[in-house]
Amino acid sequence: MHFPLAGVDANPIFLVLWGVFIGYVFTSVGAAGGILAGVGHMSIFGLKNANMVKPMNQILTLVTPIVGTPLYFRERRVVIPTAIVLGLGGIIGAMIGSSLSHSLLKDMNVFQPFFGLVTLGISFRIAYECTNRFINSQKKVKQANDNFAKKVKELGEQGKLNEIKEIGVRFQKTGIKNSFTFSGEEFTYNAIVVFIAGLLVAILSASLGVGGGFLLVPFMTSILGFPMYIVAGTSALSILVSSSTSILNYLSMGSSLDLTFLAYELVGVAIGTVVAARVSKYINARYMKMLLGVLLFYIGLKYFLPVFGIHI
Repeated sequence: MHFPLAGVDANPIFLVLWGVFIGYVFTSVGAAGGILAGVGHMSIFGLKNANMVKPMNQILTLVTPIVGTPLYFRERRVVIPTAIVLGLGGIIGAMIGSSLSHSLLKDMNVFQPFFGLVTLGISFRIAYECTNRFINSQKKVKQANDNFAKKVKELGEQGKLNEIKEIGVRFQKTGIKNSFTFSGEEFTYNAIVVFIAGLLVAILSASLGVGGGFLLVPFMTSILGFPMYIVAGTSALSILVSSSTSILNYLSMGSSLDLTFLAYELVGVAIGTVVAARVSKYINARYMKMLLGVLLFYIGLKYFLPVFGIHI
């Protein structure tokens, strides 16, 4: 099938299947959805316009936040003050990143090495998260996760899952210094640090045309020390805000979208998101991250090494 705006021929079934893969990985791991979308657009399906690839990548990463955010709200798994501050920084950062990228990274030969270098960095980060040192450093986070999972199980056995929000996020103090409780554990953070993080993450993610979960998730788990149960919802809301801003800015600067091409991918991403929500709990998350880390390492080398005349 020919897609005139994208300027490529592609099998719609392959577009759906690639979307399933993106949706599954992004939902189960919480990162790299935009990176994989970019790989598909550039290397598998052959899109040549970098400023078309970027917003199309980001549209695919919006499926999970749009679907998941209402659920996270109902279960009180969103730290709203954190999401708001991240979002404010994200709006500014998304405007800066997309504007710079649209003019400075419009040539695919310039964009791909930058894309590859950042992908290499992500692969190293994911590899670190698989080490025992990192896992042991997350004891408090793991305790909150375990407590939440245990209480959810108890509520389920008692037929009281509607009470799940009672053990969710509860705000204690807001301002520059913020604190909240989640599943009996108290967490504190500095709003200024969060704002700066949201700004910087959005600049980089908008310039690449990705969601930013690969940076937001480790920032909130490693630096802020938040449990994954609330990181997912909080990052989803902030990604929704920053990515939407970036997409709209790309469009305002003249970037175009092949909506028919995207429609097939979006169907796949929606399917992958649902599948991941149902089966990811049966798959070892550490092994999944290891495989993703190896894949991203290869992708990073593939796009970055041509700068030195090396092709793989």
